[in-house]
Amino acid sequence: MLAEVTLQMDAHGIGTDSASRGGRPRYNIPAVQLTHMRDLGFSWMAISRMLSVNIRTLYNHRTRLGLVDYGSFTNISNDELDRLITQVLRQTPGSGETYITGSLRGRGIRVQRWRVREQLRIVDPVGRALRGRRAIQRRVYNVSVPNQLWHIDTNHKLNAWGFVFHGGVDGYSRCITYLRCCTDNRAATALQLFQGAVDEFGLPHHVRSDAGSENVDIARFMIENRGANRASFMVGRSVHNQRIERLWGEVNRVVSAYFKDLFLFMENVGILDSTDPLHIRALYHVYLPRVNRSVDEFVRQWNNHSLRTMESRSPLQLWTVGMLQLPQHVRLNHVHVQPPYYHHWDVDLMQINPMIDDGNHGIEHFLTACDLLQRYD
Repeated sequence: MLAEVTLQMDAHGIGTDSASRGGRPRYNIPAVQLTHMRDLGFSWMAISRMLSVNIRTLYNHRTRLGLVDYGSFTNISNDELDRLITQVLRQTPGSGETYITGSLRGRGIRVQRWRVREQLRIVDPVGRALRGRRAIQRRVYNVSVPNQLWHIDTNHKLNAWGFVFHGGVDGYSRCITYLRCCTDNRAATALQLFQGAVDEFGLPHHVRSDAGSENVDIARFMIENRGANRASFMVGRSVHNQRIERLWGEVNRVVSAYFKDLFLFMENVGILDSTDPLHIRALYHVYLPRVNRSVDEFVRQWNNHSLRTMESRSPLQLWTVGMLQLPQHVRLNHVHVQPPYYHHWDVDLMQINPMIDDGNHGIEHFLTACDLLQRYD
């Protein structure tokens, strides 16, 4: 993500394509830069303003690069749109119109809002009616620039079955920098996820969190890289960690609630015993990839959904525009870190494919994993 923004800033300079001829040299605007900014949902007028290029000059470059119609509405049938919306709702049943639009945009599909609204009314009429009854009173909260302050925290909505969500969000843009479901709440896990986000988005100036022990390694990392006695890592109550707490409300509604109801159902009918280590191990193998698929879908939705109070820009758009306005030495002030943390499973369980989504919610795969582990126990 940071590399694409750096490429965008490089295009502000003037190339030397016509140095041997008189007149003003031609702007050098790479095609990959225009396609990336268009994929984020920016209009051509907004792109011309960000690059400080006249809209007619930009049009000439688009014509030369064959990008005149790039980023226009996708020619997709209603049946295909229904299939995609149903697929998204299967992963995140609580998603509404803006989240569905963000999910489609994250897949490179642009459709009119009225089409999403009409198809959603057909595919999910009950959920649409329930979402319309909720009204949220939001407080005003502002951070000056991207990467000025990140909010991090862990969510324990599924902790009864050993699942923990680790997440971080940029305070300026609301962009999710990392979000992952793991099976532990260790400081090393939180640090590796945080380092993966730093490698992609850059090193924040400040981090705000609560006093949980899982944040100790992140605090050391921030102090080592940003310095002491400058609020590199701020500790406070959860009520002051507004951005991430607001995000958890959406994660709970769109992702966690579905799996919580499913696990409670499995316990009520006697399929799952949360006190049996064997059952928990099988649950991890079958459902952790499924939960993280839903998490990935939610991140795509959130980072690409429009914000009414921010001129309908998405979190990724806000982050990109904000980074474009920063000086280059500030933008490139980041460190290279290790890749994100992932779990590695025993070879005994690999014959059960947890990535298959056959509509049975994984219950049959869970029972098969339990039988296999009992034979090896």
